Amino acid sequence: MRWDDGLNKILYISYDGVLEPLGESQVVSYLDRLAANNKIKLLSFERPKDLANRVRVSAMRDRLERHGIEWVWLRYHKWPPVVSTLFDILIGVKLARAACRSDGIHVVHARGYVPSLIAITARRGGGAKFLFDMRGFWVDEKVEAGHWKAGGILFHVGKWCEQRFFRAADAIVSLTEAGVRTFSTGGYPVREGVPVVVIPTCVDLQRFTVEEKDSTLSSKLGISGADVIGCVGTMSGWYLRAEMLRFLACISQAFEQARILIVTREDHDSLRRDCEAAGVPQDRLIIHSAQFADMPRVMSLFDAGVFFIRPSMSKRGSAATKLAEFLACGVPVIINDGVGDSGGIVAQQRVGVVLDDLDERGFDSSLAQIRTMLTDSSVRGRCRQTAEELFDLQQGAERYGHLYEQLTKAVSHQ
Repeated sequence: MRWDDGLNKILYISYDGVLEPLGESQVVSYLDRLAANNKIKLLSFERPKDLANRVRVSAMRDRLERHGIEWVWLRYHKWPPVVSTLFDILIGVKLARAACRSDGIHVVHARGYVPSLIAITARRGGGAKFLFDMRGFWVDEKVEAGHWKAGGILFHVGKWCEQRFFRAADAIVSLTEAGVRTFSTGGYPVREGVPVVVIPTCVDLQRFTVEEKDSTLSSKLGISGADVIGCVGTMSGWYLRAEMLRFLACISQAFEQARILIVTREDHDSLRRDCEAAGVPQDRLIIHSAQFADMPRVMSLFDAGVFFIRPSMSKRGSAATKLAEFLACGVPVIINDGVGDSGGIVAQQRVGVVLDDLDERGFDSSLAQIRTMLTDSSVRGRCRQTAEELFDLQQGAERYGHLYEQLTKAVSHQ
C-alpha cells in the first residue's frame, strides 16, 4: 500500500542497529523529530545479542510506532568478514528496492558507506533522490585501523564505491567542516549544485542538562566532594586507551583531591589491570557502567571529561558524540588535537583543554590550564552555551528536514 501523498516519503537506512546506544542516540532521536513532517520507513541491521532482548525490541518498536515510523530490521552478520557484509547488502537491496517501488519513496537517506551501496542500487530505475550521510571517510578508516591493506583489492573496490557515492549524491551531509574541506583537496567528486551540509553529532538538550551532582550516586561511588575526572563510553578502537590511562595517572599525581571515574560497558577487570599498569592509583579509581538512559545523571558527576582519539586523515570527518554530551551537561573536556573540528571548537569556545602532544611533556604542560579550568566558575555556562549553539539535536533535525524538503521538491519537478 502506498503512503498518503501529503508527506515527504523517506527510506532511512542504517547499518548501526537502533537497539544499540549509538543507534538510539544518533538515529532514533533524529527520526522521532523528523517523523512529524515526513513519512519514514527505517531499515536497520541489528546484532543478534540485541535482538535476543525481546523487551528491548518491543519497547523500541512501540516508540517508533508512536511516531508513525515503520521499522524493518535485518540481522547483522559479522562472520565471515566481507562475505557477511556482502550478504547483508544483498538482503538490504532487496528490501530497499521493494520499498522504493511500493511506497513511492522520495528520498533514500543512507547513513554511512554500506547503506549508501544499498541505496544507490535500490533506487536504480526510480525517481528517488540519494542523501549521502557519509559519517567520515570510511575506506581510509579501514586502512588506518589495519583492517584493509592500502592498495589492496578491498581498498580499490571501496574507493571505487566511494567515488560513485559522491557522483550519485543529490545531497551530502558531513559531520565536520574539516571533512568538507577535504573534498576538494582529496579529489572527491561533488557535482555542481549539490547541497553539502555540515551536521555534527548532536545531543538532546532536554535530556542532557546542567544539573547539580547527584549526591546519592556520588556517595555510592565514593566520590563525594572530590574533583572527578575521567572517561565515558568506548576505551578502545580509535580511542587511545594507553594514552588516556597514562594521562589519568598524571592527573591523579598532580591533583590529590581528584578521583578517576571511568564509565564504560567494556570489560572492567581488563580495564582495571590496564589502569594499574599505567599508574592510576587503585584506591582513587572508580569503574562503573550505566545504561544510555542514565548517562545524563552520570555525566553530571564529572568536573572534566577526557578522551583522546587517534588523529588521521580519515578522522577529519569524524565527531565524537561524547563531546556534545559532556558540553550539554556543563562539563569541560580534555582532548587531543587533529580530529575533525573538535580541537578548534574547544579552544575557541574556551570549554576545555586541547593537548598537542600525548607524551609526558604534553601532559605536564597541560596541568596549569587544567587547574585554571577546574576553578573557573563560568566554564559550565560556556559549555552549555556551546552545546546549544552547535550541537542542538532539534537544530540538527531541522537541517535534515530542510534537505528532505529540497530533495522531495526536486522529485516532484522531474
